[in-house]
This record gives sequence, C-alpha cells and structure tokens, in this order.
Amino acid sequence: MDIKSFQVNLDLAKFKFDEYADIAKQNEDISKKRAEIYGTDRNFNKISENESENYIAIKNNEPITYKKYKDYVIYSDNKDLLYYEGSHAHYVITKDTDTNFISKLSLVDKMFLLNKNDTTDEKIVVKDDKYFMQKMIDDMIIEQTSFMLDKKLDPNYDVWYFFGAGRNHSYANKFTPDAEHYEIKNYSNPNQAIPNSYYLNSYANSNLINTKFGKAELFLDLAGDNDKLGVGSFNSNSQLFRFDSDGNGFVDKNDDYFDKLKVRAYDENGNEIIKKLSEVVDSINLKDFIDSKSNALNKWKKDISGNGWDEKTYKQQFDMINSYNPYSNFKAEIRYESMNDNDIKELSKLADKDGWIDASDLQGLANLAYAKKGFDGNYKLEELNYSNDKVNSYVNSQYSKFNSLYEDYMAELNALNGFFDSYKQVASSEIMAEFGEMIENPEFKSTLMLNLEKEFTNLTGLKFTLANLEKVKNSFESDILNTANMLKDTDSISAIKINKNGTFTLRFSSGREIDVDKLYKDSGKAFDIELNINADFMSEDELNQNLDLSVSLASVKDKLTGEVQTKSLKELGVKIINKLLNGKFALHTNNGKSIIVDQIYTKIDQNQETKENSGLNKEDDELNRQNNELNLINDKVRFYPKPLRVWA
Repeated sequence: MDIKSFQVNLDLAKFKFDEYADIAKQNEDISKKRAEIYGTDRNFNKISENESENYIAIKNNEPITYKKYKDYVIYSDNKDLLYYEGSHAHYVITKDTDTNFISKLSLVDKMFLLNKNDTTDEKIVVKDDKYFMQKMIDDMIIEQTSFMLDKKLDPNYDVWYFFGAGRNHSYANKFTPDAEHYEIKNYSNPNQAIPNSYYLNSYANSNLINTKFGKAELFLDLAGDNDKLGVGSFNSNSQLFRFDSDGNGFVDKNDDYFDKLKVRAYDENGNEIIKKLSEVVDSINLKDFIDSKSNALNKWKKDISGNGWDEKTYKQQFDMINSYNPYSNFKAEIRYESMNDNDIKELSKLADKDGWIDASDLQGLANLAYAKKGFDGNYKLEELNYSNDKVNSYVNSQYSKFNSLYEDYMAELNALNGFFDSYKQVASSEIMAEFGEMIENPEFKSTLMLNLEKEFTNLTGLKFTLANLEKVKNSFESDILNTANMLKDTDSISAIKINKNGTFTLRFSSGREIDVDKLYKDSGKAFDIELNINADFMSEDELNQNLDLSVSLASVKDKLTGEVQTKSLKELGVKIINKLLNGKFALHTNNGKSIIVDQIYTKIDQNQETKENSGLNKEDDELNRQNNELNLINDKVRFYPKPLRVWA
C-alpha cells in the first residue's frame, strides 16, 4: 500500500501512539502560545486549520505518525526518544528528559529551551538533561545579572524576552507547566535608583573605577566564574548606586552583593588581572559621583537650548531640575538634621489658632521625619508622606501588605526549591557531579524575589533573610497592633501640631495620632556621618556606658574661625554626657568645658579618619588620594591601561 492510501485508510483511533498523547498535547499548547505571541504577521509557518490533523511518514521502512504544529514536528516512532524537527534544526531528546525536566516548565520556558541556540545545518542536535540544565542555569544567571544592572537582554540571546515574554520574572510562574505569561506585580524596584544624569559627574559616567592599584573595570559575578557568560560588565560607575543596599552612601562589605563585585585590569605586560572589588578598595563613596548643582544646571541648559519652549514650560522644567535632590535615594539618617529653635519658630508661623498646621501647607517647603522604633529594637527615621492617599484601617493595611509579600515570596522560594528537589530524585550521577551544588542549594533570584526582598527591607528596616521574614510574620501573629506600627507608614500626614511643652502631635490620613518629642528636616545634602537616633532615646546611664566615643561624633563650632567641624567624642575629650530637657546633649570634657549639641552622630566609614574638607572638588580630591596611594604601590602589582589591539 502506498503512503497516500495508507494515510487515507489508517484508523487513527486504533493506532498505538497514545503513549505520546500527553506530549503531543503539550506541544500543541506550545504552538498556540507561540501564535499568540507572534500574531499572523510573523514570518513563521502557520498552524494547520485542522489542529488535530495527523500525518503519516515512513521511517526505517516502517509507517509512523507524527503531529505537525507551527514550524517543527515531533516524531513518535520510538517509546524512548522524541525527535523534533524545526525550521532551522533537528534535535532529539529522551522521553525521560521530557518527563523529568521539560514537562515541569511553563509553556514559555519550554519554547525557549527547545529552540535555544538551534543550528542551521542538517545535523541532529542531541539535547539531554545536561544540555537543558546548563541552558536553564545560564538563563537564570543572565536574567538576574541583567536585571540587577538594569540592562536589557540581548534579543539575539532571548527572542522571547525581547517580545515581552520574560521567563524569570517569577519562579512560581516558571516552574508551573500550565502557567500563562507572567504579569509583573506592583512592587518597588529592588535597585537603588541612579540619580538624574545631569547630576552625575565624569567619574560616575566613566567605566573605570579608581583603586589602590590603579584604574580597573567593574563587573558583577553572580556565578563565581568571572562572568563566563559576559553579561556582568558595568556600563558606567553610576551603576554602583544599585549596590548600596543599606543606603548609607557607601558601597562596602556591609552591602548585600559586595562580595560578588569584581574588577578586571591588566599588568605591565598586558595580561588580564581579575580581583574581588574588596581586594582593591575598602569602600566606594557614592557621593564622589555626584556633580554640583551649578554644573548640573549648565548641562541641562545646554541640552535643552534647542527645544523652543515657551517661558511657562521653561520655568516648569527648570524648577523641576533645580529642586531635584541627587541625594534623596540615600537613607534619611545621613540626610536629615534635628530641627533647631529657628526651624520650629518658622514652622509655627503656618499654624492655625489651635496650633495645627495643615500638611498641604508644608508640601514643597519642608521634608520632615520623626523617629520610629524598628523590629531590631533600634530607632530609625520615618519620612512623612504628603500624598492624599486614604487608608481606611492602618493596622489592616499594614498586615495585608506584609502578608501578600510573605505569600508571594514563599511561593517563589517553594517553586524554585520544589523543582530542584523533585529533579534531584531522578537526576543521574553525572548530572549531580556537575550541577549538584546548584541543585542542592539553588541561590538564584527571580526578578520578583529581588523586588520582594527590597520591599521587605523598605517596609521593616531589616536586612532581608528568611529568618527575618519569619520573625515579622510571627510578630504579626502575636501582636498585630505593635507590629503594624513598626512597619513603614502606609498612611500620609494630614496635620502637625506644635504643643506648648515643645512636643509635636502628628495626625495621619488613617485617623491615627501620635506624639513625638522631636522632628527632623531634610538638609538637601548627604553626610559621611549618620544620625544616632538611638541616642535620643537612651538614658544618661546608657549614653555614658554604651556609646563608643571613638566612632560617636558631634558637630562643634571653632571659637576662633567660626567653622563647624565634626569630631569624635574621644577627640573632644568627652568624659560625661548629660541629656537636657530640650532634647539636646551636654558634653562635659576632661578639661572642664561643656559643649551643647543638638545631635550625636556615628561614623559610617570606619576605615577612614574624620577629616576636614580639602577645598578641592570631589573628583580632584579622590584623584589626589588615589595618586598618593599609587606612589606606594610596586610596579609589578600596579594596574595598567588595557592594551590596544593591533590589527595586521
């Protein structure tokens, strides 16, 4: 019987290819999903109008059936092997690989892995567990690295991501076979925002960082293989703002991914040198990357000179760039100062006859904050929110926000661990030998996980760990009211009252009211020192017993020059500290002097001595420091410029 007659007379209902019905259905679903992504104007073969139509062919002199869909074909003549024929390549996988690996992924991920890096010749490509595991791990590293650096994925690497079907946004989505396309949830961006480009200086825009050995290129190495995939290079030093996880203006050992940052440099013979960033710098002061307001405005004026704006538009845009604070992404404790008597006097001018100040009168005039006790027992500044958002129940809103975050994170973690826990039960010894460490302890982070971790820190003030996540959850279960009050405020300030005893009453949009002893104001700057908010709530005994005088600081005015200097309490010779009724501190020194200060500070970068401003701009000051260090470095370990490539 010829093949045409065989096809016509074949009773498909009785033909024994039902072992592969699940795979045929799976790939039919893939076909439909691809059609949704590309529409009808893409240059791909179209799905047959009869989507259940079967075709017959001869393989090894035996009749076989196969299912045709989109632009590739699955052959089902062998119970152990699945043959895929695409428009650009042919490849084979085992049914075990499909069952144990491919079938556990979402449709989008199946499409990606089955078609990733296909060749254009006629050779059969064997795709086994090792092939798919390596591609999936590479994919997860590339996605996480690219997101952390705010880089777009190369469409040549991942066409599906380019068309809006990114896979690693959510692992709960990735490892669910019947999952649809992931819709990004509304969580804050996990990365510290980079300041407005007009406020970045040339050092920020350079891709060479200054180190004690010379200049070097930065890169992120999540996998510990010196960025084998080539996706971790920094476009500019300004991307370091994304790695200041504690918001103190320094990238150092206290930040989450500091140990994953590396530098690439060259020796005097042009040989590549790779070192951890921690080996070549103690810390990086992000304030060295910020330009002056006058320079920023000059760059802006030059840039918009040809826009042809009318006077009103120009003024609106100028006011926006002029009022911009490039330090606003740093935490409040290095930007705010205690309100002094004159500040409070000016604030009182806005009060009505009952002493209340409407929050709408403060917008654009003053960014204020108050001290709030956190989960770790320490006090931090809570910046007042002037939005008009209405919150019906403060406690319920706080609980709902955290509970949603908790459930979303655990869904991500359980999906990630669930996939690898399931797979290692069937993985071969060869697979476990090569990928066992990653399978046993997967440390990958989806975009959603990174978002949730940043949101957790933003809400609680705690560094994200699973232990801290559970700590807050348990706290809500044992004391919902107190826990809600320790989270970042979700309601906005509606009014402030200056009380006769010098305290303040804050009224919020949720209807709650709290009394505070002190308010703090945004200085519009960022300092290399941090407000010690805990000191405001310590007793005199605690101050004198617990404060480390060598890292505790105070701002004092020189009686001869009138210059305000910041010195350690040890340097000032402080012997006894008294708290005054007005919230200030009296510092009594060894030589019998008393110094009254508004606030006690803490040194941030303990590797550097507190020093006076040299008078140079920040770029020149940093360059001079680096040059002084270089003079002490042996030529054999010094970094040299990247050698130029000589073309024959």
